[in-house]
Amino acid sequence: MAMDKSSPASLQVLTAGALPTCSAACPVHTDTREYVQRISRGDYEGALDVLLEVNPFPSVCGRICHHPCESQCRRTAIDQAVSLRMLKRFVVENTREYRIARRRKAVVKSDKTAAVIGAGPSGLTAAMDLALRGYRVRVYEKDTRLGGMLAHAIPRYRLPAEALAEDIEDILATGIEVHSGCCVGVDISFEELKKENDAILIAVGLSESHSLPIPGTGSKGVFLGVTFLWDVANGLYPQLGERVLVIGGGNVAIDIARAAKRLGPSKKVSMACLENREEMPAWKWEIEEGEEEGIEILNSWGPKAIVEKDGAVAGVALRRCSSVFDDQHRFSPVYDESVTTRIEVDSVIFAIGQKANLDFLTHTPVAVSGGRLLCDRESMATSERGVFACGEVVSGPGSAIQAVATGHEAAKVVSHYLETGEILKLPHRKIQSIGELPAATAALARRFERIGVDLADPAERIKDFSPIEPGYSEEEALSESRRCLACATGAHLEFPNHCAGCLTCVRICPFGVAQVRRMAFMPARQCQTCGLCAAECPAFAIDVWRFPTSAVKKALRAIVSGLDLEKVARPFLVSFCCLNGTTGRKYLREQPGEEIRDSGVLRVIVPCVGRLSMVDLLRPFELGADRVAVISCPEDGCYYPRVEEWLGRRIKRTRKYLDQIGVGADKLQLFKMDGGGDESWPRIWEEFRAVNMETPVTN
Repeated sequence: MAMDKSSPASLQVLTAGALPTCSAACPVHTDTREYVQRISRGDYEGALDVLLEVNPFPSVCGRICHHPCESQCRRTAIDQAVSLRMLKRFVVENTREYRIARRRKAVVKSDKTAAVIGAGPSGLTAAMDLALRGYRVRVYEKDTRLGGMLAHAIPRYRLPAEALAEDIEDILATGIEVHSGCCVGVDISFEELKKENDAILIAVGLSESHSLPIPGTGSKGVFLGVTFLWDVANGLYPQLGERVLVIGGGNVAIDIARAAKRLGPSKKVSMACLENREEMPAWKWEIEEGEEEGIEILNSWGPKAIVEKDGAVAGVALRRCSSVFDDQHRFSPVYDESVTTRIEVDSVIFAIGQKANLDFLTHTPVAVSGGRLLCDRESMATSERGVFACGEVVSGPGSAIQAVATGHEAAKVVSHYLETGEILKLPHRKIQSIGELPAATAALARRFERIGVDLADPAERIKDFSPIEPGYSEEEALSESRRCLACATGAHLEFPNHCAGCLTCVRICPFGVAQVRRMAFMPARQCQTCGLCAAECPAFAIDVWRFPTSAVKKALRAIVSGLDLEKVARPFLVSFCCLNGTTGRKYLREQPGEEIRDSGVLRVIVPCVGRLSMVDLLRPFELGADRVAVISCPEDGCYYPRVEEWLGRRIKRTRKYLDQIGVGADKLQLFKMDGGGDESWPRIWEEFRAVNMETPVTN
């Protein structure tokens, strides 16, 4: 049975315009809750649709995103965050045919053209958005491969080329015109672009590395970080010595160090950075993975000079860094010159920051100062009318998903300019989230540990650039997706006039959430979507956003109305099955009428059988069913406390009523899975249907 999608408009009212914390933390505000819920019910194609609404790089993000959504996941108050990045990767890896089929060329609706300089994630996102808005778009990329730093600076063990290609093929399918291997300022002048286009967007990124004004930087064996990564990604492996020092403590430095190790597993690779361990800007997990591979990190040290011998690197003189930032947290390193050391190395790679190559703007009206492009952050406009900028060239170093976010913004301002000739200032919008999960609520929730994956053995993974992280199996993805709390999609008072303030909801709520303030009230920020209050409400005044009380009725009527019950195998069994019991989407797909006719079994998948009301349990008999089976989770498998207790009481009441009306209590039975539903459900159905109709069935 297909489950209803929550109404975004209604949910916005429910949460007073606040987003779930995961979506609020995402730079493009992906509807995380929705795509995870679609995964949980086997709708991987629908989950991809949700991802692609805001993020044209889901394959990339499924591999390398720093997942700020996970850091804000409210499940961390209970156990661990839902593995959202891995779920994203699962979706793109299991919908490839659908993804290709959904590609469409954008319809050109305007004679206006826009040129985008740079084909990184920001530039390509903006180009796609502008194409979808009906404009002609031309992209100019100096390299023959598109993707910017994603294509040339992310090591392949983190981001395989084919993953990036999937995303770029989606974007190119919109019909944007691409000029690759075309360097603006060399192959075509900036002035020519101005003449040929109505607007220009500069999205060149930060493609060059900074060096340091210290002695010895011209020695043989000194490399700049981005150039090093660029060569590695393109198979032009630099010749390194046996002892390598990477200077820097960010993510680029970690990538460089780990790439250097793969160029010679026996090499001794170290990193020296100004920051102490807690201050290092690199992601914690990247640091840990690097150390597993044998990378040594020297914290709180800064280079004083490159020691050379016969024109080549022989070592690096280091000095102790006492502090990196001043009281306003501005970069202002302080050194203790009395504490120094020297390490013997053959190669040094600088990874201390990046800059843009803006040579193509020389002798143009576009203002550049100190090597930086001058740009108004609110309008993304440069000093030259009709010329805009986005991405890291404006924002500074960031993540791929942050670049995508600026690409979306740039498309808005460029589109507005093309349409009106005016500059649009983007309003500063403070994103509100629903806030943390209250500790009292979290304390009552059941723990279900996060499903992780084991990386390749460090000794093996440093031998080459093969991907080191396996993806989820279907069973793992379904199980992990069901850990999502589906925040703010819980119970609400649907029919206020029906509520008598009887306190039933307060009495049975396993999380202590329900309140009565003259009428029932379930705070959206606290409700955990178990649905017990809706199932037990004597006035049927309560509904659940994630799974409305009308869902069972609608699904049953829709299916049964299309069946010729005279031809259905008897006894005709309706089986309510818990969504969490499935390990694959075989039973999550819509059930064909022929299957129901031949098997005599209609399965109805619900998020939790504990939210079935007496009316839900009786309705199949009204529609012609001979028997009804309710199959609950295995022991300790339910996500909600006290559900089995209340479900048992409800079934007992329903069975008593069935006896009173002459149907027979034995025609309704409660079963418990003793393993995965995919295996245990068919056995339960067969056994229940095989019992003589006149013989009472016991639990």
